[in-house]
Amino acid sequence: MAIQQYPVESATSTRKVSNELLTEIKQALKNIRGWGSVEIYIQNYKVVQITERNIRKTGNGLNGQNGDSRKLTS
Repeated sequence: MAIQQYPVESATSTRKVSNELLTEIKQALKNIRGWGSVEIYIQNYKVVQITERNIRKTGNGLNGQNGDSRKLTS
C-alpha cells in the first residue's frame, strides 16, 4: 500500500504556515469575548476550518460565583 503524498506548500499548510493563516488565527483569538475557544481543524496537512466559540456564562455558576457581573435580561 503506497502512502499518498499531499502538496504542503499551500497558504493553509501545517508544514509551512503562511502569514495569511497566522493572521486568520490571530483574528479568531481576538474575536473571543471573555470565555471561549478557537478550534483549528486539519485535514491532509491543511487547515480546512477555524471555529470560534464564544461562551456566555449564566448567573447560576457554582456557589453563585462565575466572575461575570452582567445580568441576563429577557
